[in-house]
Amino acid sequence: MDELAKDLAAVHARWAPLGARVEEIRENIRRACANRLPGESDNRANERQVEEFIARLREEFPGRTHEVQRGGAMPAEAAAARWEQAREQPRPAVVIERQRLSPWAWRTTRWNYVFTVPGESAEVFLLVAHYDTWRGPGADDNTTGEEILKQYLLADLRGEKRPRLTHTYFLAGSEECGLVGLLSQLFLAAGLIAAIQAWQQGSWFYLAVALALCPLASYRFGVSGSREYVRALGPAELSRLRAVVAVDSVGEGRMFIPRSTLGADFIRALIPFGDYDAFTDLLEEAAHLHGVKYNNYIAGGTTDHVSFLEVNNGLWARVRETLRRAYAWLGGRDYKAPRLIPASALVAMLPGKASPVVFGGKIHTPDDVPERVYPEPLGEALLILDYVFHILEGGARVREPRGLDEFHYARLYEISNLKSEISNAGRFEYWLALKDALEPNRRNLNALYRVEGQVDEVKKEATVELRKTVGWGVDTRLRDEVRELAALRGRGWRRVRLDRLVVTDGERRVAFGRRLTLGQKLYRYTLRARAWAERQMGRFSFITFFLLAFLLAHGVNRVLNFAFARSFPFQNWFFDWAPLTIPLVLFFQMVLLVRLMARDIPTWIDNHYRHENRADNMGSLRRLPT
Repeated sequence: MDELAKDLAAVHARWAPLGARVEEIRENIRRACANRLPGESDNRANERQVEEFIARLREEFPGRTHEVQRGGAMPAEAAAARWEQAREQPRPAVVIERQRLSPWAWRTTRWNYVFTVPGESAEVFLLVAHYDTWRGPGADDNTTGEEILKQYLLADLRGEKRPRLTHTYFLAGSEECGLVGLLSQLFLAAGLIAAIQAWQQGSWFYLAVALALCPLASYRFGVSGSREYVRALGPAELSRLRAVVAVDSVGEGRMFIPRSTLGADFIRALIPFGDYDAFTDLLEEAAHLHGVKYNNYIAGGTTDHVSFLEVNNGLWARVRETLRRAYAWLGGRDYKAPRLIPASALVAMLPGKASPVVFGGKIHTPDDVPERVYPEPLGEALLILDYVFHILEGGARVREPRGLDEFHYARLYEISNLKSEISNAGRFEYWLALKDALEPNRRNLNALYRVEGQVDEVKKEATVELRKTVGWGVDTRLRDEVRELAALRGRGWRRVRLDRLVVTDGERRVAFGRRLTLGQKLYRYTLRARAWAERQMGRFSFITFFLLAFLLAHGVNRVLNFAFARSFPFQNWFFDWAPLTIPLVLFFQMVLLVRLMARDIPTWIDNHYRHENRADNMGSLRRLPT
């Protein structure tokens, strides 16, 4: 077993073998979907099954389950006493909270259920999965996420000692109630076309109404249960949230780790949330190490992590903090920005899965059955989550994920040392940045080493030997990886421009080299500009859709005007049959817009990684044949 396999085996050792865990989850999903009483709706069954799970916890862990209720239904002193009992027990205990949703938030299920296992630290790692379903048994959406959370909770309670962090497992109610997939895109396209028509006709009132209905018609009603839970958290509770991961529909398809997320209301649809690089990188890092293929952009819909991203991150919060920052600057005082909660999600998708109109679509239909929940994506989600638990609780990272002969691109950097180290190590040292650009998941992994050797910047040649691993990561650009690691150490950095580089590690010798032509340099800058544009499309996808609808409508009008000017008989025919021709033109626009929004634009946005990576590779030295 190589070093990487040993390190990963140590990460997963605290849990049962992966295959057994996956089969247990699939069996629990089959049992849950079959557990329906006569005349019982799916969501009443979902609530009953959570209560049955709580009864099971009482029976299996007597004296270690403590139940409280949020919202003032229980005296504060009694709730505090039960929390204290759970924290003082030597073995893991669980505090079970029920939160009744308000009439405004209640769409499907009426309760939030929160299971907290107090750890050695008060800092909280929170896993969230919604347990409600929509128009079907919901085997994939989202009994998969629910059963994954239950499995981790039971593993905690069966352990001999408390976890290092406090673990919270949040079964969120009323996540469903929006529209998904192609139907969502149809409503969004219709709203955008209506907005453009109102704009062209100068009707500002109808334009405002159409724009307001666009996000409402597509996916703006969801996650009401988790939003109500987050609103009920006090400042102290929010400050203890170390990180949040939502698990949703991981039973079929390719894994998605979102890098940008639209909000759950109209204002936040126009002001998207950025990703939290350090935490999202951690999930991607886990995917890299386990060879999991993943994407970053989901074309529509959202899940419960967005409720946590909204904290201190809305329009009015941004306006307020801008004013506070300006006031502090004018007064010559330091400004401390409010804390944002690192949150991300694991979602599995494939073409048509979330679109009942498309052949094969199953989400929110009776076809979302246990037979269509597959072991591969379930296993991938567990591998990623195992690694996240391991790292957040202070576990060691993999020491050296790749060997020297597995890297394909290289750059050399000069790193200025701290003043305290100058006398011992000189004024600077060299770091070698290496990239593996041919991983099974089509992503790149980077490693940085401190090296020593001969560097001739005049001849642009160097021969170096690896001394010590500085770190590794998953940034697309090698420069970003170096900048982040140097900043953590308070050091400066400068790239050393080379045409040829020879690297040895005592056993192997690898040569890198490249000299770009003028045409290749121009192509590289073109790739970088294209990647930047695609990244902005992902950050501002709603605005992108609106501009696209505008350009499409404008183009259709130009084509029609050209045709009318060329052929008066065609113009007369078009307007004679206006009740038929105008709806057909609008229908054509909507079909084309839906195609672009549901398929082409998401592909362009996800391809920003590919173009950025290729540009970075062209600017790096490439491994030469032996």
